[in-house]
Amino acid sequence: MQLLAHLADADIRRYVAGTASLETERHVRICVCCALRLADAALRGVWWERRGPLGRLVRVDNSRAVDELLTEIAREQRRDAA
Repeated sequence: MQLLAHLADADIRRYVAGTASLETERHVRICVCCALRLADAALRGVWWERRGPLGRLVRVDNSRAVDELLTEIAREQRRDAA
């Protein structure tokens, strides 16, 4: 990776997934454009939800949210079948 070129989409996906290289780390520190692209990708990779009486932003675990939805669907199907 060259420091003068912007990060490729594959580099950003690897960084968000947690497998960043030292060159990527170095580049993100000096390139504002790539740092902003990386921040956008990281935010899109995580679900946020407002919870509680104060409406604080809370990170939602995707796997847990999917499990909850599947449980709810199964419950509705059992209720409709009965």
